[in-house]
Amino acid sequence: MKQSLCNLIFKHAFMCIFCCIMISIRLFAAPSPEGIQVYQKNMHLSEEHKQKLAADIYRYYNAENMWDEIRHEFSLPHYEDNPRVQEQINWFMSHQDFLLNSANRAAPYLYFIAKQVRKRHLPAEIVLLPMMESAYNPFAYSTVGAAGIWQMMPGTASGFGIKQDWWYDGRRDVVASTRAALDYLAYLGSFFDGNWLLAIAAYDTGEGNVLSAIRKNIRDGQNTDYWSLPVAQETKIYIPRLLALATIISHPEQYPIPWPDVRNAPYLAQVDIGGQIDLNHAAELAGLSLKKIKQLNSGHNRSTTDPHGPFKLVLPIERVQQFTENLARSPLYEEVKWIRYKIKPGDKIVNIAKRFNIQPSQIRKANPSLAYNLKPGKQLIIPKAHRDISKDILETNQTFFTNDENPKPRVKEQRKYTFKNNNPVKTALENFRGAYHIKSGDTLYMVRKGDDLQKIANRFHLPVKTLLAVNQFNTKKHVIPGEKLVIPTHMTKNISPQKKYQLSSGDTLYMVRKGDTIEKIARKFHMSPSNLRLANLLTSNSVKEGDSLIIPTHLRVG
Repeated sequence: MKQSLCNLIFKHAFMCIFCCIMISIRLFAAPSPEGIQVYQKNMHLSEEHKQKLAADIYRYYNAENMWDEIRHEFSLPHYEDNPRVQEQINWFMSHQDFLLNSANRAAPYLYFIAKQVRKRHLPAEIVLLPMMESAYNPFAYSTVGAAGIWQMMPGTASGFGIKQDWWYDGRRDVVASTRAALDYLAYLGSFFDGNWLLAIAAYDTGEGNVLSAIRKNIRDGQNTDYWSLPVAQETKIYIPRLLALATIISHPEQYPIPWPDVRNAPYLAQVDIGGQIDLNHAAELAGLSLKKIKQLNSGHNRSTTDPHGPFKLVLPIERVQQFTENLARSPLYEEVKWIRYKIKPGDKIVNIAKRFNIQPSQIRKANPSLAYNLKPGKQLIIPKAHRDISKDILETNQTFFTNDENPKPRVKEQRKYTFKNNNPVKTALENFRGAYHIKSGDTLYMVRKGDDLQKIANRFHLPVKTLLAVNQFNTKKHVIPGEKLVIPTHMTKNISPQKKYQLSSGDTLYMVRKGDTIEKIARKFHMSPSNLRLANLLTSNSVKEGDSLIIPTHLRVG
Protein backbone atom coordinates (compact mmCIF):
# COMPACT_ATOMS: atom_id res chain seq x y z
CA MET A 1 0.00 0.00 0.00
CA LYS A 2 2.82 2.35 0.98
CA GLN A 3 4.69 1.49 -2.24
CA SER A 4 1.56 2.14 -4.36
CA LEU A 5 1.14 5.55 -2.68
CA CYS A 6 4.79 6.39 -3.40
CA ASN A 7 4.36 5.34 -7.02
CA LEU A 8 1.25 7.52 -7.32
CA ILE A 9 3.05 10.54 -5.83
CA PHE A 10 6.02 9.93 -8.15
CA LYS A 11 3.78 9.74 -11.21
CA HIS A 12 1.94 12.91 -10.20
CA ALA A 13 5.22 14.77 -9.66
CA PHE A 14 6.55 13.51 -12.98
CA MET A 15 3.43 14.72 -14.81
CA CYS A 16 3.71 18.15 -13.15
CA ILE A 17 7.36 18.47 -14.21
CA PHE A 18 6.49 17.30 -17.73
CA CYS A 19 3.67 19.85 -18.01
CA CYS A 20 5.96 22.63 -16.78
CA ILE A 21 8.56 21.66 -19.38
CA MET A 22 5.95 21.62 -22.15
CA ILE A 23 4.58 25.00 -21.06
CA SER A 24 8.10 26.40 -20.97
CA ILE A 25 8.82 25.09 -24.46
CA ARG A 26 5.58 26.60 -25.65
CA LEU A 27 6.22 29.90 -23.89
CA PHE A 28 9.77 30.26 -25.13
CA ALA A 29 9.17 29.25 -28.72
CA ALA A 30 11.15 31.28 -31.20
CA PRO A 31 9.66 34.69 -32.01
CA SER A 32 8.33 35.43 -35.48
CA PRO A 33 11.09 35.58 -38.13
CA GLU A 34 9.39 38.77 -39.35
CA GLY A 35 10.63 40.62 -36.27
CA ILE A 36 7.16 41.78 -35.24
CA GLN A 37 4.49 39.81 -33.39
CA VAL A 38 0.98 39.80 -34.88
CA TYR A 39 -2.26 39.45 -32.88
CA GLN A 40 -5.76 39.11 -34.23
CA LYS A 41 -8.49 41.70 -34.17
CA ASN A 42 -10.73 43.13 -31.47
CA MET A 43 -11.54 40.33 -29.10
CA HIS A 44 -10.51 39.27 -25.63
CA LEU A 45 -7.22 37.44 -25.95
CA SER A 46 -7.63 33.69 -25.60
CA GLU A 47 -5.59 31.88 -22.95
CA GLU A 48 -3.31 30.65 -25.72
CA HIS A 49 -2.73 34.21 -26.94
CA LYS A 50 -2.21 35.46 -23.39
CA GLN A 51 0.39 32.76 -22.85
CA LYS A 52 2.14 33.68 -26.07
CA LEU A 53 2.02 37.36 -25.16
CA ALA A 54 3.44 36.68 -21.70
CA ALA A 55 6.30 34.76 -23.32
CA ASP A 56 6.99 37.62 -25.72
CA ILE A 57 7.08 40.16 -22.88
CA TYR A 58 9.32 37.93 -20.74
CA ARG A 59 11.64 37.36 -23.69
CA TYR A 60 11.88 41.09 -24.34
CA TYR A 61 12.80 42.04 -20.77
CA ASN A 62 15.40 39.27 -20.52
CA ALA A 63 17.03 39.67 -23.94
CA GLU A 64 20.65 40.60 -24.60
CA ASN A 65 21.76 43.92 -26.06
CA MET A 66 20.88 44.23 -29.76
CA TRP A 67 24.01 46.29 -30.58
CA ASP A 68 26.23 43.33 -29.62
CA GLU A 69 24.45 41.08 -32.08
CA ILE A 70 24.50 43.66 -34.89
CA ARG A 71 28.25 44.28 -34.61
CA HIS A 72 28.93 40.55 -34.86
CA GLU A 73 26.79 40.24 -38.01
CA PHE A 74 28.53 42.97 -40.01
CA SER A 75 29.91 41.45 -43.21
CA LEU A 76 31.17 44.29 -45.42
CA PRO A 77 34.81 45.45 -45.44
CA HIS A 78 34.82 48.76 -43.54
CA TYR A 79 37.97 50.27 -45.11
CA GLU A 80 38.90 51.77 -41.76
CA ASP A 81 42.21 53.14 -43.07
CA ASN A 82 40.59 54.90 -46.02
CA PRO A 83 40.91 58.70 -45.53
CA ARG A 84 37.28 59.24 -46.58
CA VAL A 85 36.08 56.77 -43.93
CA GLN A 86 38.38 58.29 -41.31
CA GLU A 87 36.98 61.74 -42.08
CA GLN A 88 33.45 60.50 -41.39
CA ILE A 89 34.52 58.70 -38.20
CA ASN A 90 35.95 61.99 -36.93
CA TRP A 91 32.71 63.76 -37.85
CA PHE A 92 30.58 61.28 -35.92
CA MET A 93 32.85 61.34 -32.88
CA SER A 94 32.53 65.12 -32.74
CA HIS A 95 28.72 64.90 -33.18
CA GLN A 96 27.85 62.21 -30.64
CA ASP A 97 24.51 63.87 -29.88
CA PHE A 98 23.44 63.05 -33.43
CA LEU A 99 24.36 59.39 -32.91
CA LEU A 100 22.59 59.11 -29.58
CA ASN A 101 19.42 60.87 -30.77
CA SER A 102 19.31 58.65 -33.86
CA ALA A 103 19.89 55.52 -31.78
CA ASN A 104 17.11 56.45 -29.35
CA ARG A 105 14.68 56.95 -32.23
CA ALA A 106 15.84 53.65 -33.77
CA ALA A 107 15.26 51.66 -30.56
CA PRO A 108 11.60 50.63 -31.17
CA TYR A 109 12.32 49.53 -34.77
CA LEU A 110 15.84 48.12 -34.69
CA TYR A 111 14.94 44.50 -33.95
CA PHE A 112 12.25 44.43 -36.65
CA ILE A 113 14.55 45.96 -39.27
CA ALA A 114 17.45 43.65 -38.38
CA LYS A 115 15.16 40.62 -38.79
CA GLN A 116 13.94 41.87 -42.17
CA VAL A 117 17.56 42.43 -43.29
CA ARG A 118 18.50 38.91 -42.18
CA LYS A 119 15.45 37.41 -43.89
CA ARG A 120 16.67 38.78 -47.24
CA HIS A 121 20.31 37.80 -46.62
CA LEU A 122 21.43 41.42 -46.91
CA PRO A 123 24.54 42.85 -45.19
CA ALA A 124 23.79 43.77 -41.57
CA GLU A 125 25.29 47.23 -42.18
CA ILE A 126 22.06 48.13 -44.01
CA VAL A 127 20.37 48.42 -40.58
CA LEU A 128 22.33 51.67 -40.21
CA LEU A 129 21.12 53.30 -43.46
CA PRO A 130 18.10 55.06 -41.85
CA MET A 131 20.53 56.85 -39.50
CA MET A 132 22.06 58.52 -42.54
CA GLU A 133 18.84 58.94 -44.48
CA SER A 134 16.63 60.42 -41.76
CA ALA A 135 18.30 60.00 -38.34
CA TYR A 136 15.59 57.32 -37.88
CA ASN A 137 12.83 59.95 -37.89
CA PRO A 138 9.68 58.49 -39.51
CA PHE A 139 8.29 62.00 -40.08
CA ALA A 140 11.37 63.22 -41.97
CA TYR A 141 10.79 64.91 -45.35
CA SER A 142 13.42 66.02 -47.86
CA THR A 143 13.25 69.12 -50.04
CA VAL A 144 12.63 66.93 -53.11
CA GLY A 145 9.72 65.02 -51.52
CA ALA A 146 11.37 61.89 -50.08
CA ALA A 147 9.74 60.72 -46.84
CA GLY A 148 10.13 58.36 -43.90
CA ILE A 149 13.13 56.70 -42.28
CA TRP A 150 14.20 55.28 -45.66
CA GLN A 151 13.55 58.58 -47.50
CA MET A 152 11.61 56.97 -50.34
CA MET A 153 10.36 59.07 -53.26
CA PRO A 154 6.67 58.72 -54.20
CA GLY A 155 7.39 56.96 -57.51
CA THR A 156 9.83 54.47 -56.01
CA ALA A 157 7.46 53.69 -53.18
CA SER A 158 4.52 53.14 -55.55
CA GLY A 159 6.68 50.81 -57.65
CA PHE A 160 7.19 48.62 -54.60
CA GLY A 161 3.51 48.56 -53.61
CA ILE A 162 3.49 51.33 -51.00
CA LYS A 163 0.06 52.91 -50.57
CA GLN A 164 -0.07 56.74 -50.56
CA ASP A 165 -3.29 58.71 -50.35
CA TRP A 166 -5.12 61.40 -48.37
CA TRP A 167 -5.42 59.18 -45.30
CA TYR A 168 -2.15 57.31 -45.30
CA ASP A 169 1.45 57.55 -46.57
CA GLY A 170 3.14 54.16 -46.35
CA ARG A 171 6.55 55.76 -46.85
CA ARG A 172 6.27 56.97 -43.25
CA ASP A 173 4.95 53.61 -42.01
CA VAL A 174 8.12 51.97 -40.64
CA VAL A 175 6.84 48.42 -41.13
CA ALA A 176 5.61 48.90 -44.72
CA SER A 177 8.46 51.16 -45.86
CA THR A 178 11.13 48.87 -44.40
CA ARG A 179 9.86 45.92 -46.39
CA ALA A 180 9.72 48.01 -49.57
CA ALA A 181 13.14 49.64 -49.08
CA LEU A 182 14.80 46.29 -48.36
CA ASP A 183 13.13 44.73 -51.41
CA TYR A 184 14.61 47.58 -53.45
CA LEU A 185 18.06 47.06 -51.91
CA ALA A 186 17.83 43.31 -52.60
CA TYR A 187 17.05 44.15 -56.23
CA LEU A 188 20.06 46.51 -56.38
CA GLY A 189 22.31 43.87 -54.83
CA SER A 190 21.25 41.43 -57.54
CA PHE A 191 21.58 44.09 -60.25
CA PHE A 192 25.21 44.76 -59.26
CA ASP A 193 25.95 41.06 -58.80
CA GLY A 194 26.62 41.27 -55.06
CA ASN A 195 28.84 44.36 -55.18
CA TRP A 196 27.22 46.01 -52.17
CA LEU A 197 29.17 49.26 -52.28
CA LEU A 198 27.79 49.89 -55.78
CA ALA A 199 24.31 48.70 -54.77
CA ILE A 200 24.13 50.95 -51.70
CA ALA A 201 25.51 53.88 -53.71
CA ALA A 202 22.73 53.24 -56.23
CA TYR A 203 20.16 53.39 -53.41
CA ASP A 204 21.34 56.94 -52.83
CA THR A 205 21.70 58.17 -56.41
CA GLY A 206 20.00 55.60 -58.67
CA GLU A 207 21.54 52.71 -60.59
CA GLY A 208 21.48 54.74 -63.81
CA ASN A 209 23.89 57.27 -62.35
CA VAL A 210 26.19 54.55 -61.01
CA LEU A 211 26.21 52.83 -64.41
CA SER A 212 26.99 56.12 -66.14
CA ALA A 213 29.94 56.67 -63.79
CA ILE A 214 31.21 53.15 -64.48
CA ARG A 215 30.89 53.68 -68.23
CA LYS A 216 32.83 56.94 -68.01
CA ASN A 217 35.67 55.29 -66.10
CA ILE A 218 35.81 52.46 -68.63
CA ARG A 219 36.12 55.00 -71.45
CA ASP A 220 38.84 56.87 -69.53
CA GLY A 221 40.79 53.75 -68.63
CA GLN A 222 40.03 54.11 -64.90
CA ASN A 223 39.06 51.50 -62.31
CA THR A 224 35.36 50.88 -61.83
CA ASP A 225 35.29 50.14 -58.10
CA TYR A 226 33.14 52.45 -55.97
CA TRP A 227 36.09 54.49 -54.67
CA SER A 228 37.13 55.44 -58.22
CA LEU A 229 33.72 56.45 -59.58
CA PRO A 230 32.94 60.10 -60.51
CA VAL A 231 29.65 60.22 -58.62
CA ALA A 232 27.92 63.20 -57.00
CA GLN A 233 29.44 64.60 -53.80
CA GLU A 234 26.52 63.34 -51.71
CA THR A 235 27.15 59.78 -52.95
CA LYS A 236 30.91 60.14 -52.40
CA ILE A 237 30.12 60.76 -48.72
CA TYR A 238 27.29 58.22 -48.48
CA ILE A 239 29.31 54.97 -48.45
CA PRO A 240 32.19 56.27 -46.25
CA ARG A 241 29.62 57.54 -43.75
CA LEU A 242 27.91 54.13 -43.58
CA LEU A 243 31.25 52.34 -43.17
CA ALA A 244 32.30 54.87 -40.52
CA LEU A 245 29.13 54.12 -38.53
CA ALA A 246 29.75 50.39 -38.78
CA THR A 247 33.39 50.88 -37.71
CA ILE A 248 32.39 52.88 -34.62
CA ILE A 249 29.83 50.26 -33.59
CA SER A 250 32.29 47.42 -34.29
CA HIS A 251 34.95 48.84 -31.94
CA PRO A 252 33.25 50.05 -28.74
CA GLU A 253 36.59 50.13 -26.86
CA GLN A 254 38.20 52.37 -29.45
CA TYR A 255 35.08 54.54 -29.95
CA PRO A 256 33.27 54.69 -26.58
CA ILE A 257 29.73 55.80 -27.39
CA PRO A 258 27.09 55.21 -24.66
CA TRP A 259 24.62 53.52 -27.01
CA PRO A 260 21.14 53.14 -25.48
CA ASP A 261 20.20 49.55 -24.68
CA VAL A 262 18.08 47.95 -27.38
CA ARG A 263 16.86 44.48 -26.52
CA ASN A 264 17.40 41.63 -28.97
CA ALA A 265 13.73 40.61 -28.98
CA PRO A 266 10.46 41.82 -30.52
CA TYR A 267 9.29 45.10 -29.01
CA LEU A 268 6.58 45.82 -31.58
CA ALA A 269 3.31 44.02 -32.17
CA GLN A 270 0.67 44.51 -34.84
CA VAL A 271 -2.94 44.18 -33.77
CA ASP A 272 -5.48 43.60 -36.52
CA ILE A 273 -8.33 45.86 -35.41
CA GLY A 274 -10.52 45.02 -38.41
CA GLY A 275 -11.63 48.58 -39.18
CA GLN A 276 -11.12 52.32 -38.79
CA ILE A 277 -10.23 53.85 -35.42
CA ASP A 278 -9.58 57.28 -33.96
CA LEU A 279 -5.92 57.42 -32.88
CA ASN A 280 -6.73 59.42 -29.76
CA HIS A 281 -9.24 56.73 -28.75
CA ALA A 282 -6.66 54.02 -29.55
CA ALA A 283 -4.15 55.77 -27.29
CA GLU A 284 -6.67 55.80 -24.42
CA LEU A 285 -7.46 52.11 -24.89
CA ALA A 286 -3.75 51.21 -24.86
CA GLY A 287 -2.85 53.52 -21.99
CA LEU A 288 -0.36 55.41 -24.17
CA SER A 289 0.10 59.05 -25.09
CA LEU A 290 -1.22 60.23 -28.44
CA LYS A 291 2.36 61.19 -29.36
CA LYS A 292 3.53 57.60 -28.79
CA ILE A 293 0.67 56.12 -30.83
CA LYS A 294 1.44 58.49 -33.71
CA GLN A 295 5.15 57.69 -33.54
CA LEU A 296 4.53 53.94 -33.83
CA ASN A 297 1.81 54.43 -36.48
CA SER A 298 3.46 57.27 -38.36
CA GLY A 299 1.99 56.39 -41.75
CA HIS A 300 -1.41 57.91 -40.92
CA ASN A 301 -1.94 61.46 -42.23
CA ARG A 302 -5.05 62.14 -40.17
CA SER A 303 -6.13 61.75 -36.56
CA THR A 304 -8.04 58.63 -37.63
CA THR A 305 -6.94 55.60 -39.61
CA ASP A 306 -7.93 54.98 -43.22
CA PRO A 307 -11.49 53.59 -43.52
CA HIS A 308 -10.22 51.29 -46.29
CA GLY A 309 -7.16 50.02 -44.40
CA PRO A 310 -4.52 49.13 -43.48
CA PHE A 311 -6.27 48.06 -40.28
CA LYS A 312 -3.20 46.95 -38.31
CA LEU A 313 -2.22 49.14 -35.39
CA VAL A 314 1.35 48.95 -34.07
CA LEU A 315 1.78 48.83 -30.28
CA PRO A 316 4.46 47.88 -27.76
CA ILE A 317 3.91 44.21 -26.91
CA GLU A 318 3.34 45.06 -23.25
CA ARG A 319 0.23 47.10 -24.19
CA VAL A 320 -1.42 44.56 -26.48
CA GLN A 321 -3.58 42.82 -23.89
CA GLN A 322 -4.86 46.05 -22.36
CA PHE A 323 -5.66 47.45 -25.80
CA THR A 324 -7.41 44.39 -27.23
CA GLU A 325 -9.55 43.81 -24.15
CA ASN A 326 -10.54 47.48 -23.88
CA LEU A 327 -11.25 47.59 -27.60
CA ALA A 328 -13.52 44.57 -27.39
CA ARG A 329 -15.54 46.28 -24.64
CA SER A 330 -15.59 49.71 -26.30
CA PRO A 331 -19.07 50.74 -27.51
CA LEU A 332 -17.46 53.53 -29.53
CA TYR A 333 -15.51 51.20 -31.76
CA GLU A 334 -18.35 50.16 -34.01
CA GLU A 335 -19.46 53.78 -34.49
CA VAL A 336 -16.12 55.18 -35.70
CA LYS A 337 -16.52 55.77 -39.43
CA TRP A 338 -15.04 58.76 -41.23
CA ILE A 339 -15.20 60.43 -44.61
CA ARG A 340 -13.57 63.55 -46.05
CA TYR A 341 -15.42 66.58 -47.33
CA LYS A 342 -14.16 69.40 -49.57
CA ILE A 343 -15.29 72.83 -48.35
CA LYS A 344 -17.41 74.77 -50.86
CA PRO A 345 -18.00 78.55 -51.10
CA GLY A 346 -20.56 79.67 -48.49
CA ASP A 347 -20.13 76.59 -46.28
CA LYS A 348 -20.47 77.00 -42.51
CA ILE A 349 -19.72 74.50 -39.74
CA VAL A 350 -23.36 74.50 -38.61
CA ASN A 351 -24.66 73.79 -42.11
CA ILE A 352 -22.10 71.05 -42.76
CA ALA A 353 -22.93 69.42 -39.42
CA LYS A 354 -26.65 69.50 -40.22
CA ARG A 355 -26.01 68.01 -43.64
CA PHE A 356 -24.19 65.04 -42.11
CA ASN A 357 -26.53 64.74 -39.11
CA ILE A 358 -23.81 65.37 -36.51
CA GLN A 359 -22.90 68.09 -34.00
CA PRO A 360 -20.60 71.04 -34.99
CA SER A 361 -18.41 70.18 -31.98
CA GLN A 362 -17.74 66.75 -33.53
CA ILE A 363 -16.38 68.38 -36.68
CA ARG A 364 -14.17 70.76 -34.68
CA LYS A 365 -12.84 67.90 -32.54
CA ALA A 366 -12.00 65.83 -35.64
CA ASN A 367 -10.23 68.82 -37.25
CA PRO A 368 -8.10 70.41 -34.50
CA SER A 369 -6.38 72.83 -36.92
CA LEU A 370 -9.73 74.09 -38.23
CA ALA A 371 -10.31 77.87 -38.23
CA TYR A 372 -13.79 79.35 -37.85
CA ASN A 373 -13.58 80.90 -41.34
CA LEU A 374 -13.74 77.94 -43.68
CA LYS A 375 -11.61 78.22 -46.82
CA PRO A 376 -13.14 76.76 -50.01
CA GLY A 377 -11.05 73.92 -51.39
CA LYS A 378 -9.74 72.76 -47.99
CA GLN A 379 -10.82 69.34 -46.72
CA LEU A 380 -12.47 68.26 -43.48
CA ILE A 381 -12.67 64.91 -41.74
CA ILE A 382 -16.33 64.14 -41.01
CA PRO A 383 -17.42 61.54 -38.42
CA LYS A 384 -19.85 59.53 -40.49
CA ALA A 385 -23.46 59.15 -39.32
CA HIS A 386 -25.21 55.82 -39.58
CA ARG A 387 -27.15 56.85 -42.67
CA ASP A 388 -25.49 56.50 -46.08
CA ILE A 389 -23.81 59.59 -47.54
CA SER A 390 -24.30 60.42 -51.21
CA LYS A 391 -21.15 59.66 -53.19
CA ASP A 392 -21.26 62.98 -55.02
CA ILE A 393 -19.95 64.84 -51.95
CA LEU A 394 -16.81 62.73 -51.65
CA GLU A 395 -13.70 64.24 -53.22
CA THR A 396 -10.93 62.28 -54.93
CA ASN A 397 -8.24 64.97 -55.16
CA GLN A 398 -5.44 63.78 -52.90
CA THR A 399 -2.64 65.67 -51.17
CA PHE A 400 0.02 64.40 -48.75
CA PHE A 401 0.57 66.00 -45.35
CA THR A 402 3.28 65.48 -42.75
CA ASN A 403 0.88 65.27 -39.79
CA ASP A 404 -2.33 66.68 -38.37
CA GLU A 405 -0.68 69.66 -36.70
CA ASN A 406 0.99 70.88 -39.92
CA PRO A 407 -1.51 70.67 -42.78
CA LYS A 408 0.76 72.36 -45.32
CA PRO A 409 0.82 70.22 -48.48
CA ARG A 410 4.24 68.82 -49.26
CA VAL A 411 3.93 66.50 -52.23
CA LYS A 412 1.16 66.26 -54.79
CA GLU A 413 0.00 62.75 -55.52
CA GLN A 414 1.11 61.10 -58.73
CA ARG A 415 -2.28 59.92 -59.97
CA LYS A 416 -2.98 56.46 -61.23
CA TYR A 417 -2.77 56.27 -65.01
CA THR A 418 -5.89 54.73 -66.52
CA PHE A 419 -5.96 53.23 -69.99
CA LYS A 420 -8.80 53.78 -72.45
CA ASN A 421 -9.54 51.84 -75.60
CA ASN A 422 -7.02 52.51 -78.40
CA ASN A 423 -4.93 54.69 -76.06
CA PRO A 424 -1.36 54.79 -77.50
CA VAL A 425 0.04 54.45 -73.98
CA LYS A 426 -1.73 51.12 -73.64
CA THR A 427 0.04 49.91 -76.77
CA ALA A 428 3.40 51.11 -75.48
CA LEU A 429 2.84 49.34 -72.17
CA GLU A 430 1.08 46.19 -73.26
CA ASN A 431 3.05 44.10 -70.75
CA PHE A 432 1.42 45.65 -67.70
CA ARG A 433 -1.77 47.34 -66.53
CA GLY A 434 -2.52 50.17 -64.10
CA ALA A 435 0.12 51.15 -61.54
CA TYR A 436 3.60 50.10 -62.63
CA HIS A 437 5.75 47.94 -60.35
CA ILE A 438 9.55 47.99 -60.66
CA LYS A 439 10.91 44.89 -62.34
CA SER A 440 14.35 43.33 -62.39
CA GLY A 441 16.45 45.24 -64.92
CA ASP A 442 14.71 48.59 -64.40
CA THR A 443 16.57 51.78 -63.49
CA LEU A 444 15.83 54.45 -60.88
CA TYR A 445 17.14 57.61 -62.56
CA MET A 446 17.91 60.86 -60.74
CA VAL A 447 17.08 63.89 -62.89
CA ARG A 448 20.09 66.11 -63.63
CA LYS A 449 20.36 69.80 -64.43
CA GLY A 450 19.22 70.45 -68.01
CA ASP A 451 17.21 67.22 -68.25
CA ASP A 452 13.70 67.04 -69.62
CA LEU A 453 11.49 64.03 -70.29
CA GLN A 454 12.37 63.91 -73.98
CA LYS A 455 16.11 63.86 -73.27
CA ILE A 456 15.71 61.16 -70.65
CA ALA A 457 13.49 59.10 -72.97
CA ASN A 458 16.07 59.41 -75.79
CA ARG A 459 18.89 58.39 -73.44
CA PHE A 460 17.12 55.15 -72.55
CA HIS A 461 15.63 54.50 -76.01
CA LEU A 462 12.03 54.74 -74.78
CA PRO A 463 9.05 56.84 -75.90
CA VAL A 464 8.07 59.74 -73.64
CA LYS A 465 4.58 58.29 -73.25
CA THR A 466 6.11 55.23 -71.59
CA LEU A 467 7.89 57.39 -69.00
CA LEU A 468 4.64 59.27 -68.40
CA ALA A 469 2.70 56.09 -67.74
CA VAL A 470 5.34 54.29 -65.68
CA ASN A 471 5.80 57.31 -63.41
CA GLN A 472 2.05 57.98 -63.29
CA PHE A 473 2.15 61.46 -64.80
CA ASN A 474 -1.10 62.53 -66.45
CA THR A 475 0.61 65.07 -68.72
CA LYS A 476 4.10 65.84 -69.93
CA LYS A 477 5.53 67.57 -66.89
CA HIS A 478 8.61 69.62 -66.13
CA VAL A 479 11.07 67.50 -64.16
CA ILE A 480 13.39 69.02 -61.58
CA PRO A 481 16.99 68.11 -60.67
CA GLY A 482 17.09 65.56 -57.87
CA GLU A 483 13.71 64.02 -58.78
CA LYS A 484 13.84 60.24 -59.26
CA LEU A 485 12.12 58.54 -62.19
CA VAL A 486 11.50 54.85 -62.77
CA ILE A 487 12.96 53.86 -66.17
CA PRO A 488 11.55 50.51 -67.43
CA THR A 489 14.85 49.45 -68.98
CA HIS A 490 13.80 45.81 -68.81
CA MET A 491 11.64 46.66 -71.88
CA THR A 492 14.49 48.07 -74.00
CA LYS A 493 16.75 46.26 -76.42
CA ASN A 494 20.39 45.79 -75.45
CA ILE A 495 22.34 48.95 -76.26
CA SER A 496 24.76 48.50 -79.14
CA PRO A 497 27.94 49.89 -77.58
CA GLN A 498 29.86 50.62 -80.75
CA LYS A 499 27.20 53.18 -81.79
CA LYS A 500 27.38 55.12 -78.54
CA TYR A 501 30.83 54.58 -77.02
CA GLN A 502 34.38 54.58 -78.32
CA LEU A 503 36.71 51.69 -77.68
CA SER A 504 39.86 52.34 -75.68
CA SER A 505 43.20 51.10 -76.95
CA GLY A 506 43.53 47.40 -76.14
CA ASP A 507 39.78 46.74 -75.90
CA THR A 508 38.03 44.06 -77.92
CA LEU A 509 34.79 44.40 -79.88
CA TYR A 510 33.13 41.00 -79.69
CA MET A 511 30.31 39.81 -81.97
CA VAL A 512 27.84 37.57 -80.11
CA ARG A 513 27.52 34.11 -81.66
CA LYS A 514 24.75 31.55 -81.57
CA GLY A 515 24.51 29.94 -78.13
CA ASP A 516 26.50 32.68 -76.40
CA THR A 517 25.51 33.93 -72.97
CA ILE A 518 27.07 36.63 -70.79
CA GLU A 519 28.51 33.90 -68.54
CA LYS A 520 30.15 32.08 -71.47
CA ILE A 521 31.61 35.27 -72.93
CA ALA A 522 32.88 36.39 -69.53
CA ARG A 523 34.63 33.04 -68.99
CA LYS A 524 36.20 33.27 -72.44
CA PHE A 525 37.81 36.62 -71.55
CA HIS A 526 38.57 35.74 -67.89
CA MET A 527 36.28 38.31 -66.33
CA SER A 528 33.12 38.26 -64.22
CA PRO A 529 29.63 38.38 -65.84
CA SER A 530 28.85 41.42 -63.67
CA ASN A 531 31.79 43.44 -65.02
CA LEU A 532 30.94 42.53 -68.60
CA ARG A 533 27.30 43.50 -68.04
CA LEU A 534 28.26 46.82 -66.43
CA ALA A 535 30.81 47.59 -69.14
CA ASN A 536 28.06 47.32 -71.76
CA LEU A 537 25.26 48.86 -69.70
CA LEU A 538 23.23 45.65 -69.99
CA THR A 539 20.33 45.02 -67.64
CA SER A 540 20.21 41.22 -67.92
CA ASN A 541 22.41 38.25 -68.80
CA SER A 542 20.69 37.57 -72.13
CA VAL A 543 22.30 38.60 -75.42
CA LYS A 544 21.31 38.06 -79.04
CA GLU A 545 23.30 36.61 -81.90
CA GLY A 546 24.87 39.49 -83.84
CA ASP A 547 25.04 41.92 -80.89
CA SER A 548 28.37 43.68 -80.38
CA LEU A 549 29.89 43.84 -76.91
CA ILE A 550 32.84 45.82 -75.61
CA ILE A 551 35.34 43.60 -73.79
CA PRO A 552 37.40 46.01 -71.63
CA THR A 553 40.61 43.98 -71.93
CA HIS A 554 42.78 47.11 -71.64
CA LEU A 555 42.19 47.21 -67.91
CA ARG A 556 41.14 44.97 -65.10
CA VAL A 557 37.60 45.95 -64.12
CA GLY A 558 37.47 46.05 -60.27
